[in-house]
Amino acid sequence: MHMHSLFLSYLLLWKPLGYTLTFLGMVVEGDAMLFTVAFLTSSGFFDTGDMLAIASIGVFVGDILWYFLGKKYIPKYPKIKHWVDRFAKPVDRHLMDRPFRTILLTKFIYGVHHAVLMRAGMFEMDFRKFIKTDLLAIAVWFPFIWSLGFFGSVSLIYMRKSLRFAEVSLLVALLLFFLIEHLVKKSVEKSLMEKNKD
Repeated sequence: MHMHSLFLSYLLLWKPLGYTLTFLGMVVEGDAMLFTVAFLTSSGFFDTGDMLAIASIGVFVGDILWYFLGKKYIPKYPKIKHWVDRFAKPVDRHLMDRPFRTILLTKFIYGVHHAVLMRAGMFEMDFRKFIKTDLLAIAVWFPFIWSLGFFGSVSLIYMRKSLRFAEVSLLVALLLFFLIEHLVKKSVEKSLMEKNKD
């Protein structure tokens, strides 16, 4: 007899809650949330079409909110502005010269991406330009992270069919994901530093 996860059981019974949490999670977070819901969708907890739509809309709405936070509110709060400057100032020149590349690469760096989006708002980057750039970045980033979670689940979940195993598998997969993200972050930071020297 398999022990079942109470949390995942609730997700099966209350899918609207799962979709709502996904939308809010994509607004606030990004990589880990998308990876997690892709993993759970592949495991049969959510409908693929519904989840793709909700997650993609959530990340896009979130990016717009971060942009407007930077444009309207961050300059009024010195402490928050200092935090944004600390994370995003090193890529200012890249953000202005190569906005697509900068926004895309920083999507893979936890804690930096939102600061860069707010920085774009602080610089009052043309909103249409921002939307176009952000949509292109999402179009590259989203399928990459989704595929890691979705197809990573396939290889793990079909080994056993218990919710407990699904939860443990997700934990292992997330740890591997964070390791990969850490390596990508180091590579991106090194690349940006070398570009700054040029």
